[in-house]
Amino acid sequence: MKKLLISFLIAHLLVITAPVEAASSESEISQRDRIMGAIMGVFVGDALGVGTHWYYDLDNLKKDNGEWITDYQDPKLNSIGRHANVHKYRYEQGIRAGDLSQTGQLYTLLLESVVEQGGYDRNDFAARVDGLFETLNGKNFSGRYTDQAIRETWANRQAGIAWDDPKVGSNADTSEAAQMNTALAALFFDDPEELARNAYSNTKLFYSNDFPITHSVAYSLVVGGLINGVPLADMEQHIRAIDPRVMARYAPFPDSRHQVYVGQTAWDPDTRLASPHLIAKLYGQHCEIQQLLPAAYYLVHYYQDDFESAVLSAINGGGNNMARASVTGGMSGAMVGLSGIPERFIKGLNNHEELLELAGKVADLTQN
Repeated sequence: MKKLLISFLIAHLLVITAPVEAASSESEISQRDRIMGAIMGVFVGDALGVGTHWYYDLDNLKKDNGEWITDYQDPKLNSIGRHANVHKYRYEQGIRAGDLSQTGQLYTLLLESVVEQGGYDRNDFAARVDGLFETLNGKNFSGRYTDQAIRETWANRQAGIAWDDPKVGSNADTSEAAQMNTALAALFFDDPEELARNAYSNTKLFYSNDFPITHSVAYSLVVGGLINGVPLADMEQHIRAIDPRVMARYAPFPDSRHQVYVGQTAWDPDTRLASPHLIAKLYGQHCEIQQLLPAAYYLVHYYQDDFESAVLSAINGGGNNMARASVTGGMSGAMVGLSGIPERFIKGLNNHEELLELAGKVADLTQN
């Protein structure tokens, strides 16, 4: 009985002290490594979802993709999932394992703009988005598949609404801008107010709704904080310390801007899941950013120094696993650095050398 009690106490002590142990090793990772890890982490999560996207029934996810997804896969020509038509469409468009989604394409355009302009130039990025829009027809089955926020923004641009008009963006509540904002977190990680301003400006290109805007800006601040070495345990306070007038303007929903703290439930023995990928079922598997981000926050708290487990748990949770894995990958990549991302995930990305070069050049901009 005494041995059982000791074992029980040790097990609980390990769970409680895990954040402290992870935080102590964070200082050994260079900022350059963190920047490149954050940027590439988004690409990895996005590409992992391309072939395994939108299964809301986890049994069907397993039947089509195996008991546990561990790597990039082709879209399924004959999927049994709810969105089999999306898989078939992507497959017929020639999209294969290691390719990026349309959100990944937009993210690449932003990184290219940042590198060529030597920083964030909203007008230059918007012009590049217009170039991509010229290849689309405004329908969902267009390009590599076009989500609601991009379809609605495309329609507004077709109607002549200017990029600097507050109404140009969509009323959707999805996460495309949050994923793209990782590039801005890499640029402005050491100036949270400047990061909030630029993340807001970038998010407004695609969204007119303050709710997803708040979440997207808050996500960028979390990634920026992680790049700058802020421990997860201190992240909520880090965001609260930003000038409240700045936050009220660029992230107007207070509860949403501080939501990163929900991830700390992963440290509590009473709420720590034995199967952490099921967090997607608890918070919701759908495309809304208010479902995606809490699950991602949970996973990066659960797996503080384990990129692979965090991102694969996001993928194996089903639903919009592509977006969930992408935002998880951005945060986890910032925590573990590029050196902490398994090599197969980097080399398995199509055009990985070009993507790595982009990430490196963005990192170089912050060292000058």
